[in-house]
Amino acid sequence: MWRFGWIQIGCGASPFWHAIALVAASPAFAQTPPPPVLPLPSDLPPPPSLPSDPAPPPTLPLPPSPVSPPAPESVRFQLRDVEVQGSTVLQPEIAALIEPLRGQAVSFEDLVSLRSAITQLYIANGYVTSGAFLPNNQDLGSGIVRIQVIEGALEQIQITGLQRLQPNYVRDRLELAAQAPLNQQDLVEALQLLQLNPLIRQVNAELTAGSAPGRNLLLVAVQEADPVSLSLSVNNARSPSLGSNQLSVAATHSNLLGLGDSLSVSYGLTEGLDQFSVRYALPVNPQEGTVSLSFSRDDGRVVAADFADLGIRSNAETISIGFRQPIDRSPQTEFALSLGLDLRRSQTFILEDEPFSFSAGAEDGESNLTVLRFSQEWVDRDATRVLAARSQFSLGLNAFDATINTSGTDGEFFAWLGQFQYVQQVSPRLLLVSRVATQLTPDSLLSLERFGFGGVDTVRGYVQNQLVTDNGVLGSIEARLALDSADRLQLIAFVDAGYGWNNRAPDPPDPLVGVGLGLRWFATPDLALQLDYGIPLTQSDRQGSSLQENGIYFSVRSQL
Repeated sequence: MWRFGWIQIGCGASPFWHAIALVAASPAFAQTPPPPVLPLPSDLPPPPSLPSDPAPPPTLPLPPSPVSPPAPESVRFQLRDVEVQGSTVLQPEIAALIEPLRGQAVSFEDLVSLRSAITQLYIANGYVTSGAFLPNNQDLGSGIVRIQVIEGALEQIQITGLQRLQPNYVRDRLELAAQAPLNQQDLVEALQLLQLNPLIRQVNAELTAGSAPGRNLLLVAVQEADPVSLSLSVNNARSPSLGSNQLSVAATHSNLLGLGDSLSVSYGLTEGLDQFSVRYALPVNPQEGTVSLSFSRDDGRVVAADFADLGIRSNAETISIGFRQPIDRSPQTEFALSLGLDLRRSQTFILEDEPFSFSAGAEDGESNLTVLRFSQEWVDRDATRVLAARSQFSLGLNAFDATINTSGTDGEFFAWLGQFQYVQQVSPRLLLVSRVATQLTPDSLLSLERFGFGGVDTVRGYVQNQLVTDNGVLGSIEARLALDSADRLQLIAFVDAGYGWNNRAPDPPDPLVGVGLGLRWFATPDLALQLDYGIPLTQSDRQGSSLQENGIYFSVRSQL
């Protein structure tokens, strides 16, 4: 099962075959690719409130600027040109300040005003530690005046307060914004990005004068966040064929070796399904470029009463390696590119040990995929609005023993997945959340790559992965109303819809459309409970006695 925020891609088909399809659409039959890299949870809080100027500018000590000998204010001379030395930025703007004086009779006071105007130009553009002065011993009779600019630069970054995190992790990220001439706006933004880093609880900075004019020291005090997190969840989000009720535990160390590297391990258990996954990620540059490696294994068995005696079971494994690189990054926006390779293997059996294919393209129950994925991600957020989008191109390769056959459904394919989410704070108590996703492909896909909908994360009112197709479109709109002033209790009204079609197999007769209500309670900062009830408006012939098969979904999540 592919899960991206609320999007899932699995596999399946439809009376005996529909029950089998629910199994085949489960994670035991459709492996899980690497965790999505776009940070798109259901709730997207605004960035924390940060001081607008966490690094107050120092007073820049500039050399004295009298011209020797002093010229009386009434004495004027013909100005032929002004040579500005030491300036590497703002040249067009400086030239515009000089142009009105060129060729004019000017006084010494005019030169002082020009020098001050150049200094103010630097300050207005964020170069608060830069300034201009008039050097001594100039021959004004020549008509050529020199103005010297000292552009501010960081002499040293001093970091205190770190315990496990390596100082270079912080220093390298600040040095990206510390190139000469030092710009206060860039430095403030770098400090804000550090404050948003989950490895850091608090950062305070002070910019002070250094050993020479234009040289500065940046004093940074950092308080690290707890790198270890443990979560426990109980829900009924899995396929009823494998047991819908699931207990999951996950542990993460987000700073394993002091390099900002993370190790995550998770385990999930239902009546008929065991899921295990592990992921390691290592930042390789201060722009947050990250290399990741992950492994997952699912072992499933059909436990539905009508088919339990058939001994239907499966196992699946996924190995993924990827690289993600932000291209443009600020506290409010991010655009990133990702490249990854997935090796996906699954095997299905009947009568316990007899290989058997439940979906097109599999050979003796076995499906192997080697998939190259290229993704583009974009997020834009402020205190009341979030826009997020993700595009992913997947190319199935004839490599590493991928399933290749003449049936027209094998491991060679091309597919595009697009996802979009919009969150808007309408009022202090009303939040609107809308989501859209689509998968398009010209090929008939193996079950591992098909688009699945139905269930709490896609179309509520239906069982998990009720429909699976080659192509599909999903949409959802939620209104979340806070029932108390602390926003701990929320009433949720939603409309979900999904439609899919195939390239070789018959298309589903109708789309899935569900409406309903939910209740979410944040009992404590570390404990959240949610209950949803969805009403199917199409294909509503409900069967089974589980809560999920009757449109009821629950979730309890605890951060330990």
